[in-house]
Amino acid sequence: MKTFYFIILLLFGPVLSADESVLHWAADAESGAPNVFYEDGNLSKLVGFEKDIMDHIAKHLGRRAEFHQNDWDSLISGLQRGLYDVVINGFSPEEGKESSIIFSDPYYACGLSLIVRADTNKIKSILDCNEAVVGVLRSSKAESTLMSSLKNVKVIGYPNEYCAISDLKDKRVDAILLDGQVAAYYTKKLSGLKIIDEVDEIKYSIVSTSNNSKLMAAINDAIEHMKRDGALDALVSKWDICNTFYVQLRETSGKSKMNPPCLNSESSQRNNQEIIKYLQAFPFFMKAACVTLMISILAMCVAIVLGLCLAIMRVYMPKWISFLAISTIEFLRGIPLLIQLFFVFYGLPCIGITLPPLVAGILTLGMNYAAYEAENFRAGMVAVPYGQMEAARALGMNQWQSLRHVILPQAFTFVLPPLTNDFIAILKDSSLVSLITIVELTKTYMLIASNSFNFFGMGAIVAIIYFLIGLPFAQLAKLAEKHLKLEKRAYSSRKIGRRYR
Repeated sequence: MKTFYFIILLLFGPVLSADESVLHWAADAESGAPNVFYEDGNLSKLVGFEKDIMDHIAKHLGRRAEFHQNDWDSLISGLQRGLYDVVINGFSPEEGKESSIIFSDPYYACGLSLIVRADTNKIKSILDCNEAVVGVLRSSKAESTLMSSLKNVKVIGYPNEYCAISDLKDKRVDAILLDGQVAAYYTKKLSGLKIIDEVDEIKYSIVSTSNNSKLMAAINDAIEHMKRDGALDALVSKWDICNTFYVQLRETSGKSKMNPPCLNSESSQRNNQEIIKYLQAFPFFMKAACVTLMISILAMCVAIVLGLCLAIMRVYMPKWISFLAISTIEFLRGIPLLIQLFFVFYGLPCIGITLPPLVAGILTLGMNYAAYEAENFRAGMVAVPYGQMEAARALGMNQWQSLRHVILPQAFTFVLPPLTNDFIAILKDSSLVSLITIVELTKTYMLIASNSFNFFGMGAIVAIIYFLIGLPFAQLAKLAEKHLKLEKRAYSSRKIGRRYR
């Protein structure tokens, strides 16, 4: 019973936990330094310049700040869906074109820095990128700046900064254009890179929806308060991200000109050079593995139940019901799982159907795989000789009793191997739910590896965990096959075949 309540809390917790005393804010902590990131890949230590800003704002509003992880591409979609109150992740008012979102007063400003490999001499400024391949963060100010200023540049958009930096080091792109403080952070952490040019200006603002105008007014008041009492300057100094653009922003905002102390302060020394210990990451991987396993098991249960219903409808129901089942199977099987996931999570709220992330992920995976399970069950039922159904009906059973007591038990013996295979597949496809704010095993790996700069070692651990999760189910399936004497039946058929040769 406790397990049942725990699952219900996980599934419906996001809906039941609405509390006005909490300020829900979202960002993408994957390679998000120095704005929002997990220090040394420790998922219990969320730090960053913008994280500190949200703590100050929440304190000013008399609320408790609560962080929500979401991919960069989905932050605004999640905001419009009502998953959180505000988004803070280096967004510029110039990037917002929709009337449904509003921006706060700017709290930070920086330039866009062009990064190249240290051994590169062909590119000395952004003008030299006209025939080059340049990486940027997708849907960012850097992308629009490149597209508008250079005609022949080839721009490649990335979901996060670390992917762009990795491609630059691997010589897949010629340069990357990132926000100034982000570029400075990663060029210090990673060798072989250098900043050669700084262009344009970008101002950072907090984003919310237009129906949260009162909250945004309170946030603007909090930002102004931070500017007046020096808290904002102190944070800029703490994270060593002061620049001329920020100084100009401070001089043009507020009622008086101020000289931010960050210009005269020494850079704070932060010990981020140690590689994260594997034992430190292990508890987070185990927690994420439990989430992955729970999603996979529940989704597989949905797939089996729905797939069995579709198979029965297709094989034993009237033609019009059979046609409906076939259409459903082909529809679910013909659309990519990722499209279905986004449609259920972000599309259905447009017609008033809002599902929590876990529920949306489980239902989408279950419905998608139900199409495949329907075909497995249909193959199993067709493999049972039709005389079995006739014999059952001759003994006085109705159709449902014949299916339940005669056909399905025999069909299950044929279906068990492909069911096991599909569960392994659904276990791996569950990684897609990370795109709808669920932090499962794959997303945990990306969060830890991108902030600890250790994709190889952490990737090996995650691969082993996935293998160990799926292995027991494969062994259980073999035991079930032995119990059902499938192997003995196969051996007997081979022996009879040799006898008649």
